[in-house]
Amino acid sequence: MTMQFSILGSSSSGNSALLLTENSKVLIDAGFSCKRLCEKLEARGTDPADIDAIFVTHEHSDHSAGISTFGKRFGTKVFANQKTAQALQPKMKNRPNWQLFNTGSTFQFQDLTVENFSIPHDAHDPVGFKFTSGTGDDLFSPIRSVAWLTDLGFAPSDIASRIQDVDALVIESNYDKEMLE
Repeated sequence: MTMQFSILGSSSSGNSALLLTENSKVLIDAGFSCKRLCEKLEARGTDPADIDAIFVTHEHSDHSAGISTFGKRFGTKVFANQKTAQALQPKMKNRPNWQLFNTGSTFQFQDLTVENFSIPHDAHDPVGFKFTSGTGDDLFSPIRSVAWLTDLGFAPSDIASRIQDVDALVIESNYDKEMLE
């Protein structure tokens, strides 16, 4: 397996996705209760206790509702930039295992190279992610990448240049009548 993803939910009532690689099982956002996240993961054959990390795009509850309880129950690392973590923490009953990153940075998590970049949205410091995995040195480990953009009304040229070479592009956007007109 090089890279697989599954949308667990995408709506104003909750957003989350599962990204699997050879050595990583991560959630991108956790916008459902811990109970619902567990049900959704188990329905896809994934034990919630096996989730290595949650990557948070921004602090809105439809992207973050399950972080506190899921993090406490499973000890999962939670990756977010500082402004997002600061916006979320006062609303949480528990303190997650925060792993802070700088917006615009690239870092390694297990077998994933994680790039993050600013996106236009009405949150403190929302980010999109590009996840890359694989070594490219043989047939069984090709380099694969997926970009994750949420609540995106439009994509500025700097975002387009960051995602132009991905194998899969996931865009979650909301309906905005004014923007359509």
